[in-house]
Amino acid sequence: MPAVSVNAYQNHSIWGKFSNIQAYETDLGDMNGDGKVNISDVTILIELLLSGGTTESACDVNGDGRVNITDVTILIDLLLNMY
Repeated sequence: MPAVSVNAYQNHSIWGKFSNIQAYETDLGDMNGDGKVNISDVTILIELLLSGGTTESACDVNGDGRVNITDVTILIDLLLNMY
């Protein structure tokens, strides 16, 4: 699963019973690990920030060591420049 989901799975009442929950590497900005960076990833990043944040490297779009609204803005700018 994407690294941003590991904590949620480990703390889940059912999935948390599994002892070997591991993340796989995702592309920068690919929050859901589907191999594409799109508006779904922006939504996930915003939800993560609103729920208390995350420190996962895939979420640190600008590479400054912090995950915040700046990463959301940059991710949106990247998407807009793709089209």
